[in-house]
Amino acid sequence: MRNIIIFIGLFLSLSIRLNAENNIEPDFAQLIANRFSKQWVSSLQEKVYLQTDKPYYSAGENIWFKCYLVNATTLEPNALSQFIYVELIDKSDSVVSRVKIKKDSLGFSGYLKLKPEIPSGYYELRAYSYWMQNTSSDFFFKKIVFIGNMIDDRITSKITYGKPNNGLVPVLITFSDLLKRPIVGKNVEIIQNWNRTLKKKITKTTDKDGSISLQILFDPKNDSKKKFEASINDEKYKTKFYLPIFDTDYDVQFFPESGILLNNNLQSVAFKAIGKKGLSVGVTGKIYTNKNEEISEFSTLNKGMGKFTIQTQPNESYYALVKSTNGIEKRFELPKTEAEGISVHLVYNRGRILYEVVNQTSFPNKSLYLLLHSRGKVLVVQQLKSLDGQIIESELPPGIVSFSVIDSLGHTFCERLSFIRSNTFPIISMESDKSTYSKRELVNLIFSVKSSLFKLVNDGNFSISITDSHIVKLDSLGDNILSNLLLSSDIKGYVEDPAAYFIDNKITTREKTDVLMMTQGWRRFNTADVVKAIYKQPKYYVEEGQALSGKVLNIFNKPSKNCEIMMISPYKNSIKIAKTDSVGRYLIDGIEFPDSTTFILKAKKSRSLTDVEIVPDSDEFPKSNEFIPTPLNNDNSPNEEYFKQSKDKYYYEGGMRVINLGEVTVKANKVTDTQNEYYSGMADEEVKSDQLEKYSGMTFLNFLYTIPGIRVTGESVSIRGSNYNPLFLVDNVEMNDISDISYLTTNDIERIQVFKGANAAIFGLRGGNGVIAITLKSGVEVKKGTPISLAHISPLGYQKPEYFYVPKYEVDSVLKSSQPDLRSTIYWNPALKSDSNGIIHVKFYTADNENNYSVVIEGITENGEICRYEDYLKCK
Repeated sequence: MRNIIIFIGLFLSLSIRLNAENNIEPDFAQLIANRFSKQWVSSLQEKVYLQTDKPYYSAGENIWFKCYLVNATTLEPNALSQFIYVELIDKSDSVVSRVKIKKDSLGFSGYLKLKPEIPSGYYELRAYSYWMQNTSSDFFFKKIVFIGNMIDDRITSKITYGKPNNGLVPVLITFSDLLKRPIVGKNVEIIQNWNRTLKKKITKTTDKDGSISLQILFDPKNDSKKKFEASINDEKYKTKFYLPIFDTDYDVQFFPESGILLNNNLQSVAFKAIGKKGLSVGVTGKIYTNKNEEISEFSTLNKGMGKFTIQTQPNESYYALVKSTNGIEKRFELPKTEAEGISVHLVYNRGRILYEVVNQTSFPNKSLYLLLHSRGKVLVVQQLKSLDGQIIESELPPGIVSFSVIDSLGHTFCERLSFIRSNTFPIISMESDKSTYSKRELVNLIFSVKSSLFKLVNDGNFSISITDSHIVKLDSLGDNILSNLLLSSDIKGYVEDPAAYFIDNKITTREKTDVLMMTQGWRRFNTADVVKAIYKQPKYYVEEGQALSGKVLNIFNKPSKNCEIMMISPYKNSIKIAKTDSVGRYLIDGIEFPDSTTFILKAKKSRSLTDVEIVPDSDEFPKSNEFIPTPLNNDNSPNEEYFKQSKDKYYYEGGMRVINLGEVTVKANKVTDTQNEYYSGMADEEVKSDQLEKYSGMTFLNFLYTIPGIRVTGESVSIRGSNYNPLFLVDNVEMNDISDISYLTTNDIERIQVFKGANAAIFGLRGGNGVIAITLKSGVEVKKGTPISLAHISPLGYQKPEYFYVPKYEVDSVLKSSQPDLRSTIYWNPALKSDSNGIIHVKFYTADNENNYSVVIEGITENGEICRYEDYLKCK
């Protein structure tokens, strides 16, 4: 009879089944629980999910988003970080845009503004907290988005690649104008960036079809990201293309269930086939023994993954002959069999998970324990009195659950992941005040949120996106809040179509999910390390507030301790004082500042005759080396109608026309109009260029000696009758520090004018000590020197809130406006909260296009319940 594991109070507290009948030592079970508890309580991990208003965008738009930052174990929105970073990254791993989002009463929300000149292509949206860097960037939120650009639509280009041959790729690029007519007889310059010896430009002329053809040289063994640019200088047009990976080679990895292939055992083995492009490859194959005896065959079940069963025998090894869908045949060795080891086999059957442990070691069964944990929270520590058993799936929390066999010495013998499905998510329903809506009409929606037990959910935090379903096609298989928080955020690697694993509860869907669990070997929580109480020490702090930090060095380039730092900022007229510690470090905390805030930092060491150097810490961000899949022959338009409408909307709302220029060089000469100097002709003394030439190469300060009435001592200058430095003007610009101009020589100066006494009165109080005005020769610029004890910095601050605009057609003048309402995102609100009755009210006006609307609500409750709802509104 199978042992049945029962869970009590599973969702309320840490539950460990301690049964006296099984002789389990309570101290050991509690020890394991405490070790995992330290992992997720003392060093709690965070995860973040972003809901965006739509799946793709046009240049000139905003990417609106809501960030859900949660405890990675409980999924409760109680993570400690107060800031989230959101980035847009292109295919060359350049960060196109980055914003810092500050938490408010309803979480994190913001936007990324897309420049009207942004190139069309695929980009990655990445989000993380500073603390999340301790877990590695593999667990950051990542989403692939397409951005199209038809704002500069004078010329469009399409590229087609041929079959590579001997390191050369045939390329055909076709150019057409706004009316889709071929652009004929134009010179096109091509330059590529991955081979320095071939970085010279190639010039081709478009034929009668508006096309150019060329051979691109590439090294198939070089996996670096490659791009080349094409420009038509006559048309002031420039675009770039990213070279795809043409190699059709692939790799197949084999994964014995729970990680070990035991001798003389009937065992399941999963496999995963990945192409050079990083995406799955369909394969078929056969398994052979080392005596070339065929014993099994297999084929892909889903996304390059599948599994098969083999009966292993002593002293046998195994290999696979595999054939990909494009006909390439390869041989792969299976993992070596082991005579000793422990494995776990899982099977789902009618609401229960059946497990069977195979023990081929000298360890007695009673010395082994079955450990179950979900996202680092221990569910079961049970002695293996029986090697098989069953667990009721509904008593397990949804998401990935780890089954491991351990012993009391801290050894982890094997681990098997299982994905647990649940029907206990909150239920959202929608009521509308009308069945159908016309254009520019008010819509009133009421959403009711109830738990799976039909209790009111009055603590939910939600965001809603309503889009034109005709031109914005939702990605039904892409990541959503359910698939992300329960699946893709807990395993490393790119998961193709993650929402597909949540479509239904059919056996085939379960099998596809189980194969994913068997092949995705890397996960967020390392069971073996935690069982041994091995923890990774955090390098990055929890960002609960904003601060400025750095160091101060003395004249010997050593730390300067007990040095005073003054911080001045125009934001809220802030002034703060800090001191360096024993290693010369300073920290100015207890401040807050939005983006584009500037700070002045001044370091001063008391009773020191020499200046100290202040070195502020610069912003540091994680590197980007991202996988952004791209179709081989670029289809630049997921929905061409959408991008045309977005272009029209951009211009109707006053957007500037953008022309992507090729490389241009602007040259100009400095113009100095002395007639516009308001003090021209009023100087007491004037030295012109012909006089200055007689003292060629003399420094400016030394030349001042020659002017009557001026006294110079070191860098101290005074005009007769005053004991203080005069006002210095260089090309009508006031100089605050004489050191900024002390480097000038007579060769740099066109003329010098000296004002003293009554003639200096035209400068007001500034001229009280006299004035020396300098006019520089054409091409000479002032080099301002900044003292090493002074620093001007502008670190990344938080984004100031901006709200999604929805027109209100409440009065006839607005309702009857001739300007078209071309919204594709009809309504976006990241700050919805259910009231005490579990109700959410939403109001907005429809746009002009009479298309149906897609409605998507996502959110999370205070106790970590994930909410998602999708529906449609009819418009006529």
